[in-house]
Amino acid sequence: MPVPCILIVDDNVEVRLSAAYFLEDQGFEVIEADSPHSAKQLLSVKSIDIILLDMNFARDTTSGQEGLEFLTWLQGQQRAPAVLCITGWGSVKLAVQALQLGASDFIEKPWQNAALLKAIQQQLTLQQKQHSQLSHTLCPTIEPAGEFRWQSASMQALERQLLRLAHSDAAILLCGESGVGKSHLVAWLHRHSARATGPLVNVNMGALSESLFESELFGHVKGAFTDAKQNRVGRFTMASGGTLFMDEIATLAMPLQAKLLRVLETGEYEVLGSSQTIRSDVRLICATNADLPGCVTQGTFRQDLFYRINTFLFELPPLRERQADIIPLASYLLAKHATRYGMVTKPMDEKVVHALQTYPWPGNIRELSHVMERALLMSEGSQIELQDCQLRLARSSISDEAISQTLPAATGTLAEMERRMIMDAMTQEGGVISQAAQKLGLTKSSLYRRLDKYGLKHGA
Repeated sequence: MPVPCILIVDDNVEVRLSAAYFLEDQGFEVIEADSPHSAKQLLSVKSIDIILLDMNFARDTTSGQEGLEFLTWLQGQQRAPAVLCITGWGSVKLAVQALQLGASDFIEKPWQNAALLKAIQQQLTLQQKQHSQLSHTLCPTIEPAGEFRWQSASMQALERQLLRLAHSDAAILLCGESGVGKSHLVAWLHRHSARATGPLVNVNMGALSESLFESELFGHVKGAFTDAKQNRVGRFTMASGGTLFMDEIATLAMPLQAKLLRVLETGEYEVLGSSQTIRSDVRLICATNADLPGCVTQGTFRQDLFYRINTFLFELPPLRERQADIIPLASYLLAKHATRYGMVTKPMDEKVVHALQTYPWPGNIRELSHVMERALLMSEGSQIELQDCQLRLARSSISDEAISQTLPAATGTLAEMERRMIMDAMTQEGGVISQAAQKLGLTKSSLYRRLDKYGLKHGA
């Protein structure tokens, strides 16, 4: 299933960054607009599932009229996404007006992340039900023919190793930076495995709360607990006969690691509320961007679980270390996005090719995909130009001249603001990672990645 896309419309950069950090950690695709006008432009070229809409912009700070005008405009659009209105100047009258104009919910700032996530999930569930009722009118998405063939020696060697293991049920652990392509490699492994005709089921372990862990993984029967109003099939059952992919495995809390270890050791589990033992029939693949051996040493990850999931461990190199893959992959992604949007792909200008090859790609393949999608949609000429890409370059990795050629001034300000926000939070919380992460609306692992990104020292 495609990743849900959320558009944040707010003129406050810090609000957008905070919301984007949290929602990206929950697995959503996030794009940003600083005004209703910018949002309209994005909606004309990009499919959006949910809009988080601030109600006040340049005109004033309390009336909400700009937000109401945007909602009125949205009513005239086909397939308008669900809108969650967000404002620091909430009133009953404004909320009623927004809901009358089609808004799905009204949330006051500062919001609680759990409440925001719940509101988004409710809207996505409702959309899924509506889409299933209209499924006979929908056309399947057409993907470019064939798989991408890696050009770099490191990836070709990795594929050869994985291909030898594909038909076995050996547990595989994939490590590497965020966005490096672990989930794509899992899908490739599944297609080449003896379980290719079975399901591939993904689960983000970092998104599982302790209270719902057993229900999500093993399922529950009606009445198993207070809110269990109907039977639920767990991920192990969904993946029976196929592959179960556990992403972000390092984020799993210690008490939950023990529960998972029991299932992996015995191969058996019980549906919550049932006494019947079920035999697991899945091929397990795990992935992480964390240093798991280091986590074991620090006592945040069980050593016995680490040994259980890494019969074979493979490290995916970051994109900046696979120069031979960058341009072929960029061309492939351009063609893929062109097919998705019913457009014709375009060649890349020589300056674009040079910029892509010299850019450090902190977001790896995920970032490259976003850059190519944005370039295709923003390009007005017969080929992709440098300004279409809007690369967010890191000064430590590339020359000032290259930055001036590829980076709009506002983007550099965002990077500096991000670094400053992190430094401020770390200072205010005395360097305690867990507290600083909570203040920023991030997971601990996400904050660690950003500290490394900006060369900032880790706290406690």
